[in-house]
Amino acid sequence: MHANAGNRLGTTHYHKVDLAAKDEKFSIGQVAKITGSSVPTVRYYDEIGLLTPAEISSGGHRLYTAEEIWRLKLILTLRYLNFGIDEIQKMISGDIPVDVAIEWQMEALDIQIRTLARMKSVLLQTKQNKGATDSLSYMYELVESISANTLEREKFILEKVFLSVFPEHFPFEWREIFLLGAKVSTLLEGKLSAAQMAAIDELEEMFNDPQIVQEMRSDFLSFLEVVHLPRISVEAWSARLLNNHKQLLKAMEQHATPDSPVVQENIQEYVLLFADVDELPVSDSFFRRFTEKILSIQSENVERFRRICSILYPSMQPYVNTNEFFYEAIKWRLEQMDKE
Repeated sequence: MHANAGNRLGTTHYHKVDLAAKDEKFSIGQVAKITGSSVPTVRYYDEIGLLTPAEISSGGHRLYTAEEIWRLKLILTLRYLNFGIDEIQKMISGDIPVDVAIEWQMEALDIQIRTLARMKSVLLQTKQNKGATDSLSYMYELVESISANTLEREKFILEKVFLSVFPEHFPFEWREIFLLGAKVSTLLEGKLSAAQMAAIDELEEMFNDPQIVQEMRSDFLSFLEVVHLPRISVEAWSARLLNNHKQLLKAMEQHATPDSPVVQENIQEYVLLFADVDELPVSDSFFRRFTEKILSIQSENVERFRRICSILYPSMQPYVNTNEFFYEAIKWRLEQMDKE
């Protein structure tokens, strides 16, 4: 975790509280009015643990101090800048360094800029096509054409990813599972959104950079030095992987903590998929080598690749969220092993 003081959005480091008002209590309605927010919004932030009131009155009313008001203003500012709730929680707690979060948001804005540029281009081409008797039909056909071309580019780019990142001796049928968990030919279908088309541009730019390709290839090769290629069929292995993911997602949705027995058992079962044994327990030595290697290859470019994929394939978003929870769980286990 990155909980150092320089990167933590601790509110006391960013403002000065008027001493005369420091102990004054404000109702939720007053807080909403002061910050230009709404009562339901303030209540929602309390329910998700982002903004806890200083106290609850004997009548059950939420009461806030100047400290909570400042925190709410900070949250609203970050929301205005389009940071997600999860990102804000981790920024405030220090789990994500501020500079990293800012870098992520700048990447998101770059994609939005590309999206708007692509949309503007469609509108401009439609406007300039004065010979068309039906501009709306022309616009529709133009978008259909762009989407179709982007689908072909998506397949080409991902095939290029497979060829550039994976070593030649690595079985092709396993490549897709390790990278995306789906077949290239069935990833994107139908008309694409402007954001998805912009994400394709981003993906192409990323894998046209030899330095990035070499970095990801080196990371994957070092990972292969630790794991054992499964001896079962790709279908059976992928089914077990999918079931493991579903169980971890279910535990997360039920608010299980990284240190809970059900989550730790799930982590052990996941590691088993890459071990040279067929049943638990996995040895501590392999668990440590495997999980430390996983953590070591989580580079900025790997994170960038995941974020692009979550835009291209929205159904992958739960996977991305579960992935972060997974890392928290293995970090907790490694810390416990160090204490034992």
